[in-house]
Amino acid sequence: MSNKTLRATKQRHAIRKAFDAAKRPLGPKEILQIAGRSVPNLGIATVYRNIKVMIDEGELETVELPGQAARYQPPADENQQLLICEKDDSVFTINKEIDGFNPELPDGFVLKRYQIIYYGDYQDSPDKPSRR
Repeated sequence: MSNKTLRATKQRHAIRKAFDAAKRPLGPKEILQIAGRSVPNLGIATVYRNIKVMIDEGELETVELPGQAARYQPPADENQQLLICEKDDSVFTINKEIDGFNPELPDGFVLKRYQIIYYGDYQDSPDKPSRR
């Protein structure tokens, strides 16, 4: 265990539950918004501190996105497809594997992992999924 380990607190529990509820990668402000529903005094500094420790302990991993701030999620398969909503920048993980995905690589290269990013937005529909 890391010497930076935070003891289990209601704030940390609420942060874990935020990921369970959202079922998607979250940014710090989204974590604060969701976790803050059950812990009203939760502050952004506490969220950042817990994110760092949770990454150090392997409870979270960073989701890097081109041109955007990082998001975080519980550890997932290395190969992911992400959907970024162009209206509010929320990020969703979708279909984890593509059948027949076999890119042609330059000689000598071995594919170790990949990330595919889709961009879109919600259409007016009564069936649209919950964002939070």
